[in-house]
Amino acid sequence: MHETSIVNSIMRTLEMEFEAEKLQKMKAIYLKVGVLSNIEPRLLHNAYGAYNYCGSKYHNVDLHIESTAIKIQCEVCNHITLVEQYKFLCENCGRPSKNIIQGEEMLIHKIEFED
Repeated sequence: MHETSIVNSIMRTLEMEFEAEKLQKMKAIYLKVGVLSNIEPRLLHNAYGAYNYCGSKYHNVDLHIESTAIKIQCEVCNHITLVEQYKFLCENCGRPSKNIIQGEEMLIHKIEFED
């Protein structure tokens, strides 16, 4: 289950970015996970729960995951299209496009701290 290593990576990233005192005030982590990212949000939640067993230093920190849809940008007309039913066609000119601009990411979007 690669979601466990993803959770470990998220926590290491946060520990590198923020001081320990700030992390003690962390309330929530918000992620954006693309449909094509090969990350299953439910499994990521489960891995996060296992990582944050009761008594761990982040066990009160909530995890919120937003799934992001697939968007392409046409190489011909530059139009941005929301991909539906995995049809990678520009809605403006009808040409196929492989230029994915959203949907493959896994981003730490926002961190919420107590005041």
